[in-house]
Amino acid sequence: MAQLRNLSLPVALPEAVLVELLERCESVVLSSLREGAKLVKAVDFLFPEQSQMLNDVARMVMVAPARSTGALLSEADLPTSFEAAIAPQQMALSLMAVREILGCLTLTVTPSQPVVDRQWLTDQGTLTVRTEYQLSQGSVRLRVEADLPCGGSLQLQGEEWQALADRPNMGRLNLELRDLAPNKTYPLEVQLGKQDKLVFAISPMSVG
Repeated sequence: MAQLRNLSLPVALPEAVLVELLERCESVVLSSLREGAKLVKAVDFLFPEQSQMLNDVARMVMVAPARSTGALLSEADLPTSFEAAIAPQQMALSLMAVREILGCLTLTVTPSQPVVDRQWLTDQGTLTVRTEYQLSQGSVRLRVEADLPCGGSLQLQGEEWQALADRPNMGRLNLELRDLAPNKTYPLEVQLGKQDKLVFAISPMSVG
């Protein structure tokens, strides 16, 4: 919950909502949907039968996050809580949260940016995940390095093979998979102690 409590939101979301949003993000982060569709799919359970308004707000958040949220959540009209917000404000807050969560869980590597890292705050400390890849003759070699704040494990799933690593205490773990296809998304599962697994999406692209 540490990461979720530190999201850059003008109004905090209830813990139960954040936990549910994280679960929904992990279910869509590996999908081939465009970013806007992922945002909507992750929050639509909060706003049943309001799909048109939700899509309208999502477009505003996608096109101009600062301006759109400023229009929907101006300081003068800022709600005192998520529960006190009107529907468009709740939608904007939820979409902003999901966009930030998905950004933290997604690592896209390209020939021009072959190394990408992400940090995720946990109650035990900071988890750092770093991805490096090489593209040679149309085949991808993917290397993952993770600094764990406590004992845990990593699992990187390829198309045919998977790589596993674990350690009983805090420290670094490394994984590598070869002969992967570019322009696909591969799941990296991180287990820290007895906490729920955290799912990252690693996308090696052939251009960019």
